[in-house]
Amino acid sequence: MPLCRTERLPSGLTTVVLEMPGLHQVQLTLFVPVGSRHEAPGDCGSSHFVEHILFRGNALYPDGDALNRAFEGVGGMLNAHTGVEATEYEVTLHPAHLDEALRLMAAFVRAPTFGELEKERRILLDELSYDYNEEGALVNVGTLSSQLMWPNHPLGLSVGGVPETIAALDEVHLRAHHARYYRPEGMVLALAGAVQADAALRSVERHFGDWRPAPAGLATAALAAPSPRGGGPFVKTVHDADNQLHLQLSFPAPGYNDADELAMALLARTLDDGPTSRLQREIREERALVYHIVAAHSGYWDTGAFDVATSVKPELFGELLDELLGVLADVRTHGPTADEVERARLRYLFELEFDRDSPAAGVGRYAWPLLYATVRDEDSERAQIEALSRGQLAALAARLFTADRVHAVLVGPVDADVERRLRDALAAF
Repeated sequence: MPLCRTERLPSGLTTVVLEMPGLHQVQLTLFVPVGSRHEAPGDCGSSHFVEHILFRGNALYPDGDALNRAFEGVGGMLNAHTGVEATEYEVTLHPAHLDEALRLMAAFVRAPTFGELEKERRILLDELSYDYNEEGALVNVGTLSSQLMWPNHPLGLSVGGVPETIAALDEVHLRAHHARYYRPEGMVLALAGAVQADAALRSVERHFGDWRPAPAGLATAALAAPSPRGGGPFVKTVHDADNQLHLQLSFPAPGYNDADELAMALLARTLDDGPTSRLQREIREERALVYHIVAAHSGYWDTGAFDVATSVKPELFGELLDELLGVLADVRTHGPTADEVERARLRYLFELEFDRDSPAAGVGRYAWPLLYATVRDEDSERAQIEALSRGQLAALAARLFTADRVHAVLVGPVDADVERRLRDALAAF
């Protein structure tokens, strides 16, 4: 296991260094605790817009081309991702260029010039266009599901925003959003790989040490999630001129601070963790109803969702629905089998060991949780996974997969008969 050292600068910036001898690279990751959950309907997409505009230049490099050349010169390309609760910037670099990479990252997040705003707006609007059909209807199944599960709450907002907000956001607003959330006291900076902690921490202090924390109360906390709704099923259908129906079933689930979070992860693996897991085997491999089917747990700090998503030919929709709901109903009633639990547990434990070779996995374990959660070391996680029983997973499934909590989104050539079939099947679930 890597040697982990965590330090907090006087500014409040938290730095995590993972020494992983034998590697020939360093992963530099910076987490900023802002995402769509910190937004409102009138400014949704602000965090994603700021993430994009940072690539357009800063006090050291006047434009995106110069900036990208500088990062390529330390070993790799800078990448970024805006999520629901955090924005992440990461680059893989050559160990000899660690100090220079930290200098570049400090300027990147601290001193953007907000240049070429209209160019970036066009790119964002083009990116958003994939979520809408020719009639202007939203057809992104994931976004529709979030809206259905968390109506009138930021968790239901699209990370990318909507065309109206992206078209309206101006430099004044984006600078204010950056000033509010890009503060050292909330960020976590991680270095993992061929790195020595003392030297790395000195470099972090050199390039980030003069950063002052924000005035008290500047940042805005995320709005707590509401309790899961009962009274379902909840259904949303959107007609789209496609040759397939796109279905997502979502159930309120534990968040990553919940006592059942690891049980949820293991239960998810019994359903979708390779071709021998239940959903893949019965629906794709044996019955050949779909090309792909995905089941996964998404956790936030105080809530989560378990989603099953697939696409199917309209003529196979009824059969798919019967088989899919049949699998979930069987797991709800009887729980996963003993063999399914043990195979999922074995694969989980293998992955824990595989992660020792991955800087990204180390960052995910020891750095990212410092934003919102408690770090769980490998030994602790292993012990908890080994202790989970089939009965615990069965009890969790019984609470999870209920008709009054299911949220179903169906997009495609939906007509009255298809929608009625969906509603009737869910009511009988």
